[in-house]
Amino acid sequence: MNIKKLLNFAAKYQLLKIMKKIVMLCLSLVMGWGMAHADEGMWLLKLMKQQHLEDSLRKAGLQLSPEALYSETSSSLRECIGIFGGGCTGEVVSPDGLVLTNHHCGFSFVHEMSGIGHDYMKDGYFAKSRSEELRTPASLGFTFVLRIVDVTDEVNAAAVKDGADTYTSQSQAFLEPLAQKLFKKSDLRKKKGMSVRIVPFFGANRFYMFYEQRFTDVRLVANPPYNIGQFGGNSDNWVWPRHSADFAMFRIYADKNGDPAPYSPDNVPLKCKKYLPISLKGIDEGDYTMIMGFPGRTSRFLTASQVELRTQSTNAPIVLAGNPLLDYYKKLMDQSDELRLLLEDEYFSWGNSIKNFGGMNEAVEKINLVAQKKKEEDKFRLFAKESKKLEYQNIIDRIDSLCRAAKDTLYDQALSRITLYEQDFLIRPNLVDNFVTAVKKGNVKDIEKAGTAIMDWCQPYFDAKKLDIDRGKMEMLTPYFVNNHKLRNVVPTYLAEGQDWKTFCEKVYTQSVFADSARLAEVLSGNKVDVLVDDPLYQQGKALAEYSKKTIAGLKNYERKLKELEKIYVRGLCEMYDWSKAPDANFTLRMTYGHVTDLKPRDAVRYDWRTVLDGMFEKESKMESDYFVNEDLRKLYEVKDFGRYARKDGKLPTCFLSNNDITGGNSGSGVLNSRGELIGLAFDGNIESLSSDLKFNPTLQRCINVDMRYVLFIIDKLGGAKYVFDELDIR
Repeated sequence: MNIKKLLNFAAKYQLLKIMKKIVMLCLSLVMGWGMAHADEGMWLLKLMKQQHLEDSLRKAGLQLSPEALYSETSSSLRECIGIFGGGCTGEVVSPDGLVLTNHHCGFSFVHEMSGIGHDYMKDGYFAKSRSEELRTPASLGFTFVLRIVDVTDEVNAAAVKDGADTYTSQSQAFLEPLAQKLFKKSDLRKKKGMSVRIVPFFGANRFYMFYEQRFTDVRLVANPPYNIGQFGGNSDNWVWPRHSADFAMFRIYADKNGDPAPYSPDNVPLKCKKYLPISLKGIDEGDYTMIMGFPGRTSRFLTASQVELRTQSTNAPIVLAGNPLLDYYKKLMDQSDELRLLLEDEYFSWGNSIKNFGGMNEAVEKINLVAQKKKEEDKFRLFAKESKKLEYQNIIDRIDSLCRAAKDTLYDQALSRITLYEQDFLIRPNLVDNFVTAVKKGNVKDIEKAGTAIMDWCQPYFDAKKLDIDRGKMEMLTPYFVNNHKLRNVVPTYLAEGQDWKTFCEKVYTQSVFADSARLAEVLSGNKVDVLVDDPLYQQGKALAEYSKKTIAGLKNYERKLKELEKIYVRGLCEMYDWSKAPDANFTLRMTYGHVTDLKPRDAVRYDWRTVLDGMFEKESKMESDYFVNEDLRKLYEVKDFGRYARKDGKLPTCFLSNNDITGGNSGSGVLNSRGELIGLAFDGNIESLSSDLKFNPTLQRCINVDMRYVLFIIDKLGGAKYVFDELDIR
């Protein structure tokens, strides 16, 4: 679930004790600008000294040295934080490689492991010993950052040598060979599991190379039942208050030498010198909070026209067709466990994006972000004039012109993605083309190979139930494209004006040979190429491929030119702000800091900063599956068997708010206190602040975190995975 932002905390706390009020007020006066300035930002710790972050962290309450946060030569938190899978964060919490992340981060992997009779999503899973820790899909890995190096000079020199323009010099086609060349000269080149990547920062005005080590044997230790880990479902997504125990626990395994290795029964738990201790001492409003992780993407250096382009040409079409798509999936999933297992991964993924995009658009409008951006542009124009740098003089106008030219094409591209290309029953035209070519040449081996490729591709479509679901989905989605696309003369041929597209689409599902295994096998064995090329599914695939080429071609100049203009504008903004802004998120290791605080989203409304388990039962519904309560948890709740995880008043804490600046990719990030102890896991943001990906909003930005006391309670009391506590450092 991807997750968002932070807040400026000075003088906002409503503290219960007069002395604490006085102390905090004095601190705010003393700390002043430093805290307000530094709270915003997903900071690259490699630039800690350059961006004067050390003093701000100390004034905000950090009790650790800067070197304890990030160091490549001594022990630091860098060693505890890694990429979980391909889009989340995880943290090491034991000397034997135990890792915590979010339930929704492990969702797709655990879903792949599940089935009728072993439904680890619905029922959860808790190992009772290391021998019960489950092998996960080979695609799951855990990646540590070993080193970060500024390679700006090397990239620029290579670009000049190769004559690469701004667009090309940011592409992986250009950066990857250079990264490999530099890696071969590194002392890390012989380490196992290593990879390197060069990433642009500040609009490609700087480049950093990341040396990363990936472990591929990661095993499942604990995964709470769905109605605990995802209590509230999509209804509560991006919403506060929350009561979901959004966590999962895994373990990293390595070979006997501690090196990355593919899964093997002979592998052993990874020995980790540095790991996060866990605090059960509780938290209070105003406490320092710090998050290290891999935020995915922010776009805070945009112009006003780019904000409009993002909201109206990218977000709006996804939301338009996305909500009906979610309703379609939800109705099917509620019918049976079989359908739920089939669709829940897709539903979960789309649900997060669709609600995010809709919430972002609403937030942008409410805070009048376009007007704010125009004020920043006015300030930049004055700066540009005073700087006397010609490249800054009309840069905003040039970006505006580019956006106007591309808006309709971008809209249709986004709309087609969630409508036409959401169709599962598709054939890749090149598979058929390869078969036709092989038949024409008469090469028996090539004919057999091409035929096998077609049969393998079509295997999922031989399931009548899946085919019916896909047909119903496309009958519902296609009209959204037909009735709302912008470019009247650029559409797939079967949807062109005057075409009976409804009849054509019906033939795709009722007459296509690619949905009938026996017919398809007969056609392939008889080399009946005319049947294949006349098939409605093949014709549809060709039409969609041609349409895709046209839209991509229409955006080629836009994307190339935009990179050039953005590099100039972002450099100018950085100069205007004296390089004091954090770089945009780009799924690299970052740190954000803030404090525990409440939320006041609108007039006369205040949300407390914490929740307790009572709230889950207050939300319970017998009709809405998002709010079904787990019966095992109910038993523990009724007898108040919370053990050492309860607060002093006997209630079990569940979630809390902080104003850390996060976004998607931070999911699973540990929330640390001023001593570097784990107090929670970040798992979501609030819908009121979703514009913060485009401009940080200190008033509304909140990070929603699951309390570590709730996490350990579920593992211990509900799951019975008590063996893991022998290796946790609980304070």
